[in-house]
Amino acid sequence: MENSIDDIIIRQLAALAQACQKRNIKPIICGGLGVYLRFCGKEEIREIRRATQDIDLMFSRQDLLEEAKRTAMAEMITGELQYIVQEDKKYHGFRKDPNQKLDILVPPIKELEQNNYRLRIVKSVLHGHITEEAEYIDEGLQVICLPDTFNEFPIEDNVNVYLPCPANLMIMKLYAFRDRIEGDRKDMDRAMAHAFDVFITVMLTDRDDLKQGQEFSYRHKNSDIIRQTKSIIEDSFSHYEKIGWQTVLSSPNFYPTISIKERQKKLQQASARLARWFNF
Repeated sequence: MENSIDDIIIRQLAALAQACQKRNIKPIICGGLGVYLRFCGKEEIREIRRATQDIDLMFSRQDLLEEAKRTAMAEMITGELQYIVQEDKKYHGFRKDPNQKLDILVPPIKELEQNNYRLRIVKSVLHGHITEEAEYIDEGLQVICLPDTFNEFPIEDNVNVYLPCPANLMIMKLYAFRDRIEGDRKDMDRAMAHAFDVFITVMLTDRDDLKQGQEFSYRHKNSDIIRQTKSIIEDSFSHYEKIGWQTVLSSPNFYPTISIKERQKKLQQASARLARWFNF
């Protein structure tokens, strides 16, 4: 089979997961790849999937609080896996070649040293981009067995990655959209990608996922994270004519073979589901 970017990123993911497993570290996969892995078993994802060229790797709070594991993380990334730091993302963004990029994310951890938006994992070697909205990232993690998911690749038996629960995936994507739609970090292409992932997540979750998401939202209803999440939804996703859904509508990958009216109907459905999810 000729390699495509999808082949490359899955092989990259497998190598990362194997290295983590040897060190008893949980690799939590976020971002666009996390969304794809969460729903890749569903037929509809093939119609609306989007390309992603990097891996957003988050380490759990439990792993980060162990000094030996923090040292192991740095050795794994810069040693065994031979990633090189990107100067514009010093110590939290890495690459092996133009097609293998890795961003290191972390939940907020007050016990470890922080500098601006970075958490120091190993000084001058490995930092993590602090992701405030991932406060509850350890709740409801889903285990994905890579050999079962991608049986066409020669992946070591029983190597696993972990995915955030749909509620955490959704919250991170909503925050990411807000960060890219306004201000100094405005980037409409990235905003479109994040909004598209919001649509995928809200539409491909099943009844149990929705129920768990509602329970998650209620459990943390007094948190600033849920309050801000609801504010983002109200501002950008509370109606299909809001900017979030209109950004999805502008994507060339959003059901290109159906009429504009049918696409608007899908966005209306997504808006209603998202409102139910967060108890509007």
